[in-house]
Amino acid sequence: MGTVIKKKIAGKKETVLFIMLCWLTYSCSYIGRLNLSASMSEMVADGIFLKSQAGAVTTGYFLCYGGGQFLSGWLGDKFRPRFLIFIGLLLSAACNFCISLEPPLWLLATLWSLNGLSLSLLWAPLIKMTSDRVSSGRRRKACTALATTMAAGTLMSYLLCAALIKEFGWHASFYVPAVIAAVIAFLWIFLTTRIERDADKTGIDELPACREATDDGEEVPHDEVPTKLFPLLAVSGLLTLTLVAGVQSILKDCTSTWAPTFLTDAYQLDSVTSILFGTLLPVFGLLGPYMANWIMRRVNDELTSIFWLFIISSGALALLVLLGKYSLGIAVFCLALTYACSLGQNMLLVGTIPMYFLNIGRVAGVTGVLNASAYFSAAAMSLLTGIMVEHVGWDFTMTIWVALSLAASALCVVSRRKWKKFRRNLF
Repeated sequence: MGTVIKKKIAGKKETVLFIMLCWLTYSCSYIGRLNLSASMSEMVADGIFLKSQAGAVTTGYFLCYGGGQFLSGWLGDKFRPRFLIFIGLLLSAACNFCISLEPPLWLLATLWSLNGLSLSLLWAPLIKMTSDRVSSGRRRKACTALATTMAAGTLMSYLLCAALIKEFGWHASFYVPAVIAAVIAFLWIFLTTRIERDADKTGIDELPACREATDDGEEVPHDEVPTKLFPLLAVSGLLTLTLVAGVQSILKDCTSTWAPTFLTDAYQLDSVTSILFGTLLPVFGLLGPYMANWIMRRVNDELTSIFWLFIISSGALALLVLLGKYSLGIAVFCLALTYACSLGQNMLLVGTIPMYFLNIGRVAGVTGVLNASAYFSAAAMSLLTGIMVEHVGWDFTMTIWVALSLAASALCVVSRRKWKKFRRNLF
C-alpha cells in the first residue's frame, strides 16, 4: 500500500504555530485523563470506591484506550486526522462532565472506560498529521516537543486538580476539565482546517527519502518491504518492540497514576499535599525527551537509546525500593527520574520510530499497534498494582517494576540488529 505525500507547511513560523497547536491540544487532553488519579485519594476517602476498585476502574480505562489504538491507527491512515481528534476531545468532555455528577460506581467505571476510548483517537492521528505536514528537517524537533506534552499535561492536571479539590471538592476536577476539552476541541478544528487548507495551496513538496546505500547481503530490497501491517511488524522487529512499549507504559503510567497514593501511604500526607509533590514528576519529566535525544545523538540508534534509559530507570526504582521509605526527597527523585526515562522512551517508540513508515503509508497503523500494546500492559499492571498494594505492600510492587525494566532492556538488545537492518530498507 502506498501513500499520498501531502504538501508540507511552508515557512518556519507557520510550522511552529502548527506544532504549538498540536502541543496545546494533546497537553490539555491530559487534564481530562489524569484527573481521576489526582482525585483518587479524595474519592476513596469520600467512599466512592475502594483502592482495589480504583485499580479496576483505571484498568477499564487502559483497556479501552489500548483497544482504541487499533481503531485509531486504522482510521488515522484512512481519514483526515483532524476530525478524529476533534471527535475524541468532544467525547472526552462529555464523559468527564457526566462523572462530575457522581454516578453509581458501575456507571462511573463505564464512563471512564469510554473516556479512554475517546482519548485513543488523539495520538496516532496527531503523529500521522505531523508526519504529513511537517518537513523532514523539522520532524525530530516536532517529536521532541510533542513528547513533552505528557509531562506538561500531567503537571497541568495535578496542579489544577489540587486547586479545585481544595476549593470545591473532587467533583470540580471533572467538570472543569470537561469545559477545557470542549473549548480546545473547537479551537483545534478551526485552526487546523485553515492550516491544512493553506498548506494544500501554498505548501512545499518534499520527495520521499532514499534508502541508505549498504553492502549487507542480507538486506531485503526496498520494493520487497511488506506493506500489510502485521507482516511489516514481524519483518521489522516491532513485534518484539510491542513488549518493550508495554513495559515503558507500565513504568510511565504506574508512576504517574499511583505516585500521589504512594506518597500518601508512605508519608501520611493529605491528598492535596501528595498531589503537589506528585507534580515534581512531570516537571522533571520534561527533561526526558531531551535526555533521549542526547543519548540518540551519541549512539544514533533508537533501541540502544531506549536500552540505556531502561538501565537508568532500573537503578532509580531499585534505589526507591531500598531507601524510598526513609526519605521523601529520595522517593520523589526516584519516581521523577523513572518517569522522565519513560517519557524519553515513549518519544522514540511511538513518536520517532513510526515516522519511518511514512513512505509506505503506515505511520498511524504502527503508532496504534505500539500504543495499544503499551496501554493493554498498563491496564493489566494498574489492576495488579491496586491488588498488590493492598495485600503485599509497596516494596514488593516496586520490585516487580524493577524486574520488568531489566527485562525490557534485554529485549532491546535482542531486537537491535533486526531493527537497524530493516530501517535501512526504508531510508
